Amino acid sequence: MNLARELHSDTIVLFARDAWGRAYFDSDVLRKTSKLEKRDFLREVIQEAKKDGIKVIVMIGHTTNPELYSQNPEWVQRNLKGEVIHMDTNPSLEKNPPLRWPLMCLNSPFLDYVVREAVEVLKYDVDGVFLDSFRYMPDLEKACFCNYCQTKFKEEMGRELPQRDDWDSLAYRESFLWRYKVNVDALKKIWENVKTHYPGTLLAYNSHPAGWKGRANTIVEMARNYLDVVFAEASEADYQPVGFLDEIVKLTKALSGGKRVWSTRNSFHMALTTTSTSPVVLRQGIREIFAAGGEPMVLVFSSTYIQSPSFKEPVKETFGEVEKLEEFMKDVTRVKYAGVVYSNRSRDWWGRNDPRYVTDDARGFYYALLYNGYPVDFIADNQLDTGSFSEYKVLLLGSVASLSKAGSKNLVSYVREGNGLVATYSTSLMDEKGSLLEEFQLKDILGVSFKGLLKYPWSYVILEREHAITTGINEKNILWGDYDRVFQTRRTSPFSGWHILVEPIDDIVIGYVAEPQSEFGYEYENGRSPPLIGNFTRAPAIVANPSRRVVYYSGQLGRLYWRLGLPSYEKMILNSTLWSGGMPPIKLNSRGIVLMEPYQRSGQLIVHLVNLTFDKRVIVRGNIDDPLMWHSTAESVWPPSSIVPQEVSIELRGYEVAKVWSPLSGKSYEIRRENDASKILVSLDEYELLVLDLK
Repeated sequence: MNLARELHSDTIVLFARDAWGRAYFDSDVLRKTSKLEKRDFLREVIQEAKKDGIKVIVMIGHTTNPELYSQNPEWVQRNLKGEVIHMDTNPSLEKNPPLRWPLMCLNSPFLDYVVREAVEVLKYDVDGVFLDSFRYMPDLEKACFCNYCQTKFKEEMGRELPQRDDWDSLAYRESFLWRYKVNVDALKKIWENVKTHYPGTLLAYNSHPAGWKGRANTIVEMARNYLDVVFAEASEADYQPVGFLDEIVKLTKALSGGKRVWSTRNSFHMALTTTSTSPVVLRQGIREIFAAGGEPMVLVFSSTYIQSPSFKEPVKETFGEVEKLEEFMKDVTRVKYAGVVYSNRSRDWWGRNDPRYVTDDARGFYYALLYNGYPVDFIADNQLDTGSFSEYKVLLLGSVASLSKAGSKNLVSYVREGNGLVATYSTSLMDEKGSLLEEFQLKDILGVSFKGLLKYPWSYVILEREHAITTGINEKNILWGDYDRVFQTRRTSPFSGWHILVEPIDDIVIGYVAEPQSEFGYEYENGRSPPLIGNFTRAPAIVANPSRRVVYYSGQLGRLYWRLGLPSYEKMILNSTLWSGGMPPIKLNSRGIVLMEPYQRSGQLIVHLVNLTFDKRVIVRGNIDDPLMWHSTAESVWPPSSIVPQEVSIELRGYEVAKVWSPLSGKSYEIRRENDASKILVSLDEYELLVLDLK
């Protein structure tokens, strides 16, 4: 509690019991850890917290419970072979290691046990209960086939649980959805019990948006009515691009229907070390979460607290900022311009066993816009279904194959009302249940008809027509594809060189597909380079309709940008967005990487500027999955140590600004008028929050 006071924290989250199933309080449900003897640790913490009005949220119900497993082995998750499903990731050199992390099944009496845990701990007058991810997964290699699951599925669905991953089978896809529903039903049951006994208590759930193939994101989207807070765990942040914390907060906001989002900047370096990370990483991580509309948390291992307490000063500084600035985030709404569709359905049905080939497309679009200073949010399937996206000027649909009839109808209306659309590859080729269709659902607005697939290991896009979409692109022959970085079972990354074969209806074809001259190139050994251009085809690669402001790419543009980051891909994304959506109402210009997150409220714009232009941030990996090939280890992760200051400008259109000031620094900023825009110049060190008073 002294640490919470020192860091300006208004809430602490702690275990009510550990992940081995032992309680830190006097429990009738769990065995209390013997080292506490007569102490009730949880009661002591709550009593101390109330002195300063600090909220206490307790973690319960972990799906890993070795103690409970030892007492009730029939409650554990078991795979098709009857083996225990667990979280242990011991090195393969360990023969028959002890089972430390068995996963309990939500269809067993374990769920009633979790409910009892929740109701019991609420008697301590806690402010909320926090559930870690259930880890009840739908993928066959991790799916539970215990007796409880098989019996329940047969009772509810009238057939046996499918025992192979036949993605073309509707029955298999329905079993996939059924497993999601098991998670949702569990959350609903806990929600109802919590709210029945203590209506004002928060229920939070860990979505871990970048983990488990993104499957938990579907659980959040489906269970959004049974959650008060979603915890977007960000343990991957040190290995991800700068802006990752911003990304997962906004993604979770979209999936949850705008619920409160907590996200963490780990206090330690990388995922599992005891050493504090660099101060600038902590400061910028907290600011990034806050700027994205999330509630920043700092995850502290007790080992880090004891051995490396240097994390405290930067956390204290930035939590103090949040305490000072959070009043400016009350009653705000996002300034809306571009929406990138993140489709859980498409990830599952089109992405199937490896959904990365779908989510790469969305992430590429997102980071191209984020890094270039455009207001950008995520759009979820549910928003498409309900039409809750009409305020955006342009939507980007990267491989959004699976659309409901309602979603398709809403998108058609959206475009016909004058808004823009950028779509790629398989967009609208499936219904919401994952059944492949004979024609694009969005045929009339995409301006193309589906003919088939062009399956090339590599390909090229030949730009043949001058257009706003091609402005600033020096190459006329754009490489399309990427080699496989693992390079063990295949030469190229699956589908990266593929195109949908389409026939244009009445739109302008800007670029065409060219075949590769050979399967691979010979500039490098073993076919690790792309081939030269072969035959030119008349298969459209880029199609645009000026009357509808719609652009269609036959390949995965966003995915290639995510994997390779080449300027030509970035230019096509930015040009297509601007041509489709028009100029944004607010835009940031910077030579570095600066996140701009704009909000509006009555009479004001609130603009966060987070400088992520680091002096050094090293992430090293080999270009093949063989570390023995390199003269040193090919795994390095260095945290940055300082920020490179930036001179940035903010352009505003459609707003009359009376005054620009900062409640953080106390500065006032000049407003310049240039052509049709107002411009604000800012000398930015690490972070600034601007308040723009409107006329």
